[in-house]
Amino acid sequence: MSLKHALLGFINYGPMTGYELKKFFDTSVAHFWNAELSQIYPALKQLEGDGLVEMKVEVQEDRPNRKVYSITEPGRRELIAWLAKPAEREQVREPILIKVFFGSSLSKQDLISVLQNCADETRTAVTYLEHAHQFVDKFVEAIGLQQEALFWQLTIDCGLKVHRAELEWSEDAIQKVKAADDSIFENEQHGYDGVNDVRSAMEALDRVKSLMPGALAGADTYLPSAQGKPDQQTRVPTRTRAAAR
Repeated sequence: MSLKHALLGFINYGPMTGYELKKFFDTSVAHFWNAELSQIYPALKQLEGDGLVEMKVEVQEDRPNRKVYSITEPGRRELIAWLAKPAEREQVREPILIKVFFGSSLSKQDLISVLQNCADETRTAVTYLEHAHQFVDKFVEAIGLQQEALFWQLTIDCGLKVHRAELEWSEDAIQKVKAADDSIFENEQHGYDGVNDVRSAMEALDRVKSLMPGALAGADTYLPSAQGKPDQQTRVPTRTRAAAR
């Protein structure tokens, strides 16, 4: 998602300062998109330079002057055009899955601890989103945006489904690791002996991929080809999520 379009969306609700935009981010969309003031102010400057917002200085006698940003007609057209386009699916990097993928290098207990930490953090996120779901109606009423309730609730629904699924996965993974044979853990190496064995492994991977082309169609993550040339890439599936933590 483009930060500038998120800013346009908020400013479309009404004129705001950079600080107010930060507060709006933190209290509405932080469960799937966050932004820092160090990102917001440069983006506002660019939007102003592009004619998509205009800035007026409000003079205050007892406080620093306020820079208030309002959306322009070109800005509103840009926002609507972007909203109407099909959403681009971004690749999501999951540190927990990399840790699990190479989990044989850990002791069983260490891997269980990693998975337990993931489960605990995800459970906390689920609780937060459940409370947020109940809070939305009161929040939009308090700020006079009752017509936005459905759309905001839908984003929370997505976050809840994703995090509940991740919690179920992590709890299931813990049980499977506990039941696994101890001999598969704390392996320092797996018998690879230089470039030739790696090439053989990559060639085997290519043969496996050739058996399931339908599953690979449209994927957006890449691995180097068996020849090891970085400019030749082969598509492989990726795990994507609709909402980030």
